[in-house]
Amino acid sequence: MHIGIQEVFLIIFSTIVAVFMARRRHRPWFLGIPVQVAVISACTPADPVSTLLIAVPCCVLYTLGVLKSGMNPEAVV
Repeated sequence: MHIGIQEVFLIIFSTIVAVFMARRRHRPWFLGIPVQVAVISACTPADPVSTLLIAVPCCVLYTLGVLKSGMNPEAVV
């Protein structure tokens, strides 16, 4: 698949937000979100709408899974 410039900016933006949130809230598992966005960008067509339509639910499920796992969210990497 082809990754467009919009997806690159989306990955960079999600990385900046995740690093900021991980440092501010002391939850390193936030760093898994940009990885998901990068993989989803590589697997979807080169438009930001399809990337967001798949990335947002995946990131929400990832976050809920970590928080509902019963583990200490600060310890999950």
